[in-house]
Amino acid sequence: MLIAGNPFAFAQKSTAPEAYKTTTISTGESIFIHANATTLVTGETLHCKLYCLNPVDRTASTISKIAYVELIGQDKKSVLKSKLYLENGAAPGDFFIPTTLKTGSYKLIAYTKWMLDNSASNFFEMDISVINPFQPLEKSNAAEAKEENTNLANNAGNSKNLSVETDKKTYSKREKVDLKIRNTIPIKGNFSLSVRKTDDLPSNNSPDAMQFSPNRAWTPNATAALPELRGELISGTIVSKKGAKDLGNKTVALSIPGKSFAFKLVKTNRAGKFMFLLDKNPSASAAVIQVMEENRNDYSILLDEGITADLSALQFRPELQLSPVYKTTIEQRSIANQIENAYYERKKDSLSANPATEPFFHPLEKQYVLDDYTRFPTLRETITEVVLEMYSKKNGSKYSIHLRNNTMDPEVYGMPLVLVDGLLVQDTNEIYDYGANNIYKVSLINEPYVYGPRTFSGVANFTTINNDYETKATGDFIKKVEIPRPSVRKQYFNPQYTSADTNSRIPDYRQQLLWQPEITLRNNDNTLSFYTSDISGKFEIVLEGFSENGDPVSIKDFIEVK
Repeated sequence: MLIAGNPFAFAQKSTAPEAYKTTTISTGESIFIHANATTLVTGETLHCKLYCLNPVDRTASTISKIAYVELIGQDKKSVLKSKLYLENGAAPGDFFIPTTLKTGSYKLIAYTKWMLDNSASNFFEMDISVINPFQPLEKSNAAEAKEENTNLANNAGNSKNLSVETDKKTYSKREKVDLKIRNTIPIKGNFSLSVRKTDDLPSNNSPDAMQFSPNRAWTPNATAALPELRGELISGTIVSKKGAKDLGNKTVALSIPGKSFAFKLVKTNRAGKFMFLLDKNPSASAAVIQVMEENRNDYSILLDEGITADLSALQFRPELQLSPVYKTTIEQRSIANQIENAYYERKKDSLSANPATEPFFHPLEKQYVLDDYTRFPTLRETITEVVLEMYSKKNGSKYSIHLRNNTMDPEVYGMPLVLVDGLLVQDTNEIYDYGANNIYKVSLINEPYVYGPRTFSGVANFTTINNDYETKATGDFIKKVEIPRPSVRKQYFNPQYTSADTNSRIPDYRQQLLWQPEITLRNNDNTLSFYTSDISGKFEIVLEGFSENGDPVSIKDFIEVK
């Protein structure tokens, strides 16, 4: 008998205070964000690096694997939202600022579900200003902009063991910059680096890593839900249409179908509660949840809305007032954005490839690639003539799929688990109605198979040519949902102006010369290279982060482009 590990074993949590006697400040979490800018013009990208920390010593938290970042408008509604997968307590993210956003003050907030379990208002917040130049600028009595300080300050902030050095202080356009991060003693940890043009637009003060004070007001919560310790949690309840009170021990399945699919099975508790643990991959968001019982039509599925941040106490900065003295700067940044976005296809960031996820039954399955055999028009003929370990039965108008084994009768363990592209199919008639020419291969295991809480006579998965199968099943027992998945990590665009570079004739109006959210320090000499753009002015270099011992690092330096 083959056994697959239970993807998530549901256990009804105790609400007794004793169950939380170890939930103290040391098991809490706090978040710090390093953002590349606090004032953005529509068409620009807000880059950020999220650090999830233990509030006691600011070391990387090992509790949550999922974090949430939102941009909140003054109506206290989320206008942009992202889900990030934490690795070693850190994650990069970004938001493109669309022209649909109005000029005004916003809040960037970040949290984990574990933080909100303690208090729905326990989240990181940062003031962000957005300027939409396609809206008329309001006249105001705002103070005249002060002259920019052109003094090229050196290594402002914490430089006890680290320093940032460039090969020189003044560069020409499209010139290579060699930037070295020197550490007098070996320092490991999470760090992020930004090189961005400064200007005279009003900006918001935000704490750097040195000034950041973790929220230490962690109070044990006797009703706390489970932290997302191993991945994202999706929970809900099944409801009996016939008024049954004991809803326990019912099987619920979740499928995220596709080429790389996810399939989970769990049992409900007596109240009908179920919970799924989603893996990082696959990254597809279309999911199907269904009750897997003979009397499945007697039940309906209600998904939990989940914990949300309490935004009622958010206090925004006064309405953003823009003096006419900012007109030229706003116009220049807006034009630069439009030029950059016009060449997006040539300058776009590359997504880090998600590794293909093998099906849960791999490598035990036997596969039949149908193009290797004579093609038959119907699935029934295909099963009969090609797939030796599989056969069909018909009872009235109902077809069923069965597996044969020459040494035993697998059906003493129940019916086989039948999937199409990883999607659970309980009424196999719909597969027989599906054209066999659309099926690429059949994968099967013809032995008793234990997966999660259920035992099956085997597994049969039909893979379609386009991996686009949609079930015809309808009813309250099945629910199709969109589950936004964590953002895919990126390799950010960084032009190389060499003799072989194909971008040399393309305009370069980057305000952000470099965004490197994942800095790894090696020995005492770490060199990064990047090129200046076609924009002149003063550029700020900012290194932020925390060592593996929780020591904050915040260093600033400047270069000038003429």
